Amino acid sequence: MPTPMQLPDIDFFAVLDDIPEICFVYRQDGVLVTMNRTCEAFTGVKRDFVIGNFNILENTTFLADELVDGYMRAFAGEAVQVHESQVDLPRGDGTAMRRWVDTTLVPLQIGEDGKPAFVLGIQRDVTERAEARGEIESARREINFQRDTIASLEAARAEIEAQKETIEALSTPVIEVWDGIVTLPLLGSVTSLRAKQMSEQLLDAVTQKHARYVILDLTGIAVIDTTTGQLLLRVVAAVKLLGATGVFAGIRPEIAQTLVGLEVELEGIRVYRNMREALRACISEQGHTAR
Repeated sequence: MPTPMQLPDIDFFAVLDDIPEICFVYRQDGVLVTMNRTCEAFTGVKRDFVIGNFNILENTTFLADELVDGYMRAFAGEAVQVHESQVDLPRGDGTAMRRWVDTTLVPLQIGEDGKPAFVLGIQRDVTERAEARGEIESARREINFQRDTIASLEAARAEIEAQKETIEALSTPVIEVWDGIVTLPLLGSVTSLRAKQMSEQLLDAVTQKHARYVILDLTGIAVIDTTTGQLLLRVVAAVKLLGATGVFAGIRPEIAQTLVGLEVELEGIRVYRNMREALRACISEQGHTAR
């Protein structure tokens, strides 16, 4: 019966060639003493060219900081695992090929001083995994950026809407100018939405202030059309339902001519040249003397 082979009799370097992972061995001074075929294929460098010539301790610029730290710890006698670290493999044309590896560093033949005579390195190429992770992270950042952008746009839209409401409220201020008399100075254009807001505000003012007269000051309206005229008439009609009288002030001649030309029915609506005349008439009808 043949004598069993003892572990020291195994050709260590031949074993490395049979391992499918990247394998290499460095001497205590950092000099490369061997590497397997997988390592040769990974680096793209012939073994005969670098074995005995390459010193890892003198060539760390192509390694990620965490991998350099791992080598230092391994040469000090500690077994180390470094996951997904970057390696820039130099090429003959001066460029580098960037790869990512999982690395296990194992001290061999540790002496009395605690330092190993050799360090065995085993690496696995995880470039595809790292790049996929990077693409996922990039996509996640893009999604987060888009979410933040959408949130910012929504916030801006909400702020614009709030400002719009504030502007509309400020552009239709109901003012009590005399006991029983309120006025509404109008600026810009009168839309159906704004006409509805005007009606609501005027009706509230008539009810709260017991107003008998509502003066719509049209001085600030530059252009008027059929739709605007009809909307204003509806406001006056709504005020009338509460027992108040609606009057127009500040209709300039050109606006009056436009209303007539557009056949906007003004019959029964009192019209005054300016705010002063309208206010004087309303005060007089209440039995007061205008000043």
